[in-house]
Amino acid sequence: MTTHRLLDELTNPHRPLPDIIYGISTGALPSPASSGLPSERWQWLAHLLTHPQWGMTAIVDGLDHVCSPVARLCQLTAHPIHPLNVRELWAAEQLPTTELIAAHSPHEDGRWEVLNTALELITDGLDHCNGLETSGIEAVTSAFTAVITAQDPATARTTITAAVEHWIRPARTTTSAVSARLGAAS
Repeated sequence: MTTHRLLDELTNPHRPLPDIIYGISTGALPSPASSGLPSERWQWLAHLLTHPQWGMTAIVDGLDHVCSPVARLCQLTAHPIHPLNVRELWAAEQLPTTELIAAHSPHEDGRWEVLNTALELITDGLDHCNGLETSGIEAVTSAFTAVITAQDPATARTTITAAVEHWIRPARTTTSAVSARLGAAS
């Protein structure tokens, strides 16, 4: 099952976004970043938080202080060479984010859903450090729910479609400075 099928669903204006997100959460529809190279998946998940057009920080104001550090950890995890303390770095983000989410309610303005996205990525980061496979599906569905909560339906469809298109056809960049300096391929 390819994410092209998800894109087809998104471009169908008669298909409700909540149904599409539910389809992703149940596995009936493919989720971006649930397959592929781990380095590409972690990079896309970082973008899910901080991309200037479709990332969570562009959707809901005032959560950069949560999203940016988690995005940096996603980028760090994307590289084959991790610092020895990467698990502790992921764990350090867990408690403050958990405390912040308690101050919000689901389905109001998207803040709870953005914070939940960060928590899901923190959980995936910790699982990754423990050698477990991660899919990112919970983070993706939470992020897309934040989009439909914070934006009108037409804008939300455009935003989610842009995120999925970025997964399908990412902007190819040259080797990152860190990978080049370390001589590692990402």
